[in-house]
Amino acid sequence: MLKQLLRTLIVLCALVSFTACSSDSDSPESQTSLKLELKVVPTDIQVKEYKHLTVTFKELNTGFTTTQELKNTNILQVVLPSGTYHMMAEGTIIYTNNAELTEAKVSGIQTGVVINGSEVTKTIDLALKSGSSDLILEEVFFTGTKTPQGAMYFGDQYFKITNNTDQTLYADGMLLIQSAFMTNEKQDYTPNIMASTLSAGAIIRIPGTGNTYPVKAGESIIIAEDAINHKEFNSLSINLTNANFQIFKEDSDDIDNPAVPKMVNVFEKMVIHTQGYYAYALARMPQGMTSDALIAQNSYTYQYTLTFGGETYPMDGTAVKIPNEWITDAVNLSVQDSFQWLVTSPSLDMGWTSVSAFDGDKSRFGKSVRRKVIGKNVEGKNLFKDTNNSTADFEHGVKPSLFN
Repeated sequence: MLKQLLRTLIVLCALVSFTACSSDSDSPESQTSLKLELKVVPTDIQVKEYKHLTVTFKELNTGFTTTQELKNTNILQVVLPSGTYHMMAEGTIIYTNNAELTEAKVSGIQTGVVINGSEVTKTIDLALKSGSSDLILEEVFFTGTKTPQGAMYFGDQYFKITNNTDQTLYADGMLLIQSAFMTNEKQDYTPNIMASTLSAGAIIRIPGTGNTYPVKAGESIIIAEDAINHKEFNSLSINLTNANFQIFKEDSDDIDNPAVPKMVNVFEKMVIHTQGYYAYALARMPQGMTSDALIAQNSYTYQYTLTFGGETYPMDGTAVKIPNEWITDAVNLSVQDSFQWLVTSPSLDMGWTSVSAFDGDKSRFGKSVRRKVIGKNVEGKNLFKDTNNSTADFEHGVKPSLFN
């Protein structure tokens, strides 16, 4: 009888111990109730219906990911594990456009959003997504190369612009734009016009009268920094004498290949940074607009406060605002460990791509970013991924295509 009682007590103690341990290991993590408002900008867009929206949350430390769907509403109530999140929203709305109802795609993104406490309210700004079917930036080779002796070599950078449609397009008049702002240096710029325009720090334009430079479906043109045979100066570089266009700065000690047409300098000098740091975009001006009219009508001054060494300094600068609807394609470039923000509206590019893992990464030389191939067109030419999300669309740190 005593032995049976002792066995019973041992079993009860084991059960109590197991229950206590289970309770400790299964203790719930901290949760936060989030109220999220999705708001279309600019605010003068009169939204009639939020037809369908999805919001994806990714916790940056744990990788926890969840996607929520909304129909006929722009307010989301959701309970999430407390943390720091990357939030991405996409969907369709119906809005009033010149007294007519128009359906359009929208998107928005926020990163580094802290969600903690019992309750919190956040907002994601949504912008209209452009649906252009025009030339795209297939590849950007911005890093330059190294010589056999290990010295840095520049001037062999290039842009590869491709017709990703099924019809012949003309490159005449196409603008190639470098952003005024840097992806690794976030500032509170005033006025903040990013939702509707891209702030250009440098602009060059393809010459032509309208039908001078046809680009067939699936074919490409090359815009070279210097259209010379760089292998004569660096055996590890490339011959760019067959480039379609060259970037030439008239008031600089620049190299001119008389056999290659020059890009037209519209605003400031385009200097291609070997680590990225900027966004690049293609755009078409309205028919009949001249370069002078573009600058006269779209130049603006922005202000911001620079903080350095504990001191603050009021700063300003001048840029040219390019309406988002003019832009056919855009790509944000950066460095992996120093990216801070997108310098375009998410409607143009929801992501970014890179070559360098860190500032000063010497392994970047001789590498480019290039769009992923998703198939072939009827002529057997490559079709490239173009979802307005450079993170998803581009292979990063690959061998430049012209080096093959």
